[in-house]
Amino acid sequence: MKWRRTISLGLAAAMTASTVLAGCGGDSGANGKASSGDNKNQTAATEEGGSQASGDVTTIEVYDVAANYQGMQAGWFGDLVKEKFGLELNIFAPNTSGDAAALYQTRCSSGKLGDIILLDNADYLDCVEAGLVMDITDDIWNYPNLAEYKTQIEAFNAQVGDGSKIWGIPTEMTNTSPETYSQSTPFSAPCLPWDYYKELGCPELKNLDDLLDVLEQMQKAHPTNDAGDKAYAISLWKDWDGFGMENICQTAKWYGQEVNQSVLIGNDNSMMPLIDENGAYYKMLEFFFKANQRGLIDPDSSVQDWTTTDEQKLRAYRKYLLWYNWEMNLAGINLSDEDKAAGKGFVNVPVEDLNIYQVADSYYGSGRVWGIGSGVDDATKEKIMQLFDWMASPEGISYMWDGIAGVNYTIEEGTGRYAQTDDSVAYVAGKKNLPDEWGGGLYNDGKCQLNQYIVSNMAVNPNNNEPYSMSYWSTNLEKPKDQRYVDWTEKYGTDTQTEYFEENGLLKTVANVNVVLESDTTDIALIRSQCGKEITNASWKMVFAADQAEFDALWENLKETLTGIGWDDLVKFDMEKYQKVIDARKAAK
Repeated sequence: MKWRRTISLGLAAAMTASTVLAGCGGDSGANGKASSGDNKNQTAATEEGGSQASGDVTTIEVYDVAANYQGMQAGWFGDLVKEKFGLELNIFAPNTSGDAAALYQTRCSSGKLGDIILLDNADYLDCVEAGLVMDITDDIWNYPNLAEYKTQIEAFNAQVGDGSKIWGIPTEMTNTSPETYSQSTPFSAPCLPWDYYKELGCPELKNLDDLLDVLEQMQKAHPTNDAGDKAYAISLWKDWDGFGMENICQTAKWYGQEVNQSVLIGNDNSMMPLIDENGAYYKMLEFFFKANQRGLIDPDSSVQDWTTTDEQKLRAYRKYLLWYNWEMNLAGINLSDEDKAAGKGFVNVPVEDLNIYQVADSYYGSGRVWGIGSGVDDATKEKIMQLFDWMASPEGISYMWDGIAGVNYTIEEGTGRYAQTDDSVAYVAGKKNLPDEWGGGLYNDGKCQLNQYIVSNMAVNPNNNEPYSMSYWSTNLEKPKDQRYVDWTEKYGTDTQTEYFEENGLLKTVANVNVVLESDTTDIALIRSQCGKEITNASWKMVFAADQAEFDALWENLKETLTGIGWDDLVKFDMEKYQKVIDARKAAK
C-alpha cells in the first residue's frame, strides 16, 4: 500500500521533521484501547515489548555511530527506559568525539566496544569476526515484536559468518515492500517556495539553467525575509561532509546516480567513477559554481554548520532552494495559518530533465545494525533484548517516532487512530513545558539521544493499519490541505509530488537491499581517507572559484592529485564491492 496523500504542512510536518532530526522522541499507548492515555506507568504486555523492570538499575555503555550526543541519557526518555527495563544508557558518540576513528579503534582494542552496539554494516561484520559481538540466535525469536521482522533479520544475518546465526538487528526496517517508495515527496528533489514561484508565473523548467534563472529572479524580488534579514537562493553547510561534499552528493540523486564513496551507482544499475565528467557529481558541482557566479550562494556556506543553516536560514525563510523532503517540513515550522492559507511554504518543482534516484522503503534495513557486546552478562543481556523488542513494538516505535501519548497525540477510542494534540508542535518547538508527570521542562531536553531506530516510521502500525509517520495518519490526511498543495494539484494534476515525478518519468525507484560489503584493507583505508579529503576540499574551492578557468584548473588538479595517491586502486576496489548491491537489486526484480 502506498501512503501518498498530501496533508497540510502544520503540526504533522513540523512534528515529523523535529523528531527525525532530534532523534527518538515520544510515547504511545499503541494498543488502540485508550482515547488518549499516559502509558508511562503501564506495565507493558508481552506484545508491547518487555515488562516493567524490577531489581537493580544497570548502567550500560552504548556505542552509537548515529548519535549526536555523548553522555548519560537524561530526561523523560531516560526515566522511561530506566523504569521499564532497569537500564541507564551511557552513550558514546563517535560523531562528537573529535576523532571517530580513534575512538572506535581504542574501544575495539580494549575488547569492549559497548554493551549495546550500533554500527554501519561493514564495521559490524568486522566486530563479529573480532569477537566483540554476542550471538543472540538462541534468544531473539522469543521476543514477539522482533520476530515480526524475522525475514529481514535473517536476510541480513545470512551474510554474516556461515549464515547460521543471528548476530544483529538491522535498522529502520519496514513491513511494507522492498520495491515500493511510500512517501508523498521524493527524498531529494528541487524544492522551491511556492508563493515566490507562483509570483513568477510558475515558469516551466527544462534544465538546471532554467532553475538558476528562477532562483535569481526570486532573490532579486525577495533579497530579505519579512524581518529584513538577508536571504539567498542557496545556503550550504559543511559539517555533514564525508567522502566528498555532502550537498553535492545528495543533489547528484537528481540525475540518476547515488554517490557511494569513489563510485556513482545509477538507477539503471550502472557504475562509474565519482570524478567522471559525465557523472552527476561533476554536473552538480557545475550547477553550484554557476549559482555562485550569479551571487546566489550564501557567503557563510563554507563556515556554517547544519544547525546554523536550519535555525537561522531555513526556518527564517532566508533560502529558496532545498533538496531534502524533510527540509520542506522544517521550513514550515514558523509559518502561521495565514501564511499557509496564502500559499506560503515549499513544494517540489519539476525540472524536465530530472531522473531522480529514489531508493524504495527500507524494508530490509538502512545499512546499520544493532547488537549486544560479547562481554555482557546474562541478566543485562535479557534487559537489552527486552529493550530491543520494545523498540520494535507498536508502543516503542510510537514513543520513538511520534511523541508522548496524551501530550503529543491522542489515541482514538475503538479505531486506535492517532491524532495530534493542539500543543504537539509547541512541545517539540520548546514553546511549552511538559506536564509534571513527564518531568516538566522541555520535551527536547529529555528526548531520546540514540538517533536511530529499529523500525522505520513508514512501517504500518498493526493497531490502526496506518504508518507511524504522523504525516500519513488519517486524522491528518482528513484536514484541509495547505493552499500550496491545492495549487499543486490544480497545476500538475496529481495529489502528490511523488506521483507526478513517477508518472512523468522524472523518478525511478531502485529496490531496497541490505548488503554486507567488504571492509577496507589497511592500504585501501588510507587511500580512501586521503582521496575523500582531496575531493571534499577541491569541491568547496570549485563552488567558490573566481571564474570558469579557475574551476577547470581545480578540477584538473584534483584528478591529477587523486591519480598520484591511489585513486585507480580505490575505484577498482569499490566497483567490485558495490557490484554486490547491483546484483542484489537485479535479483529483487
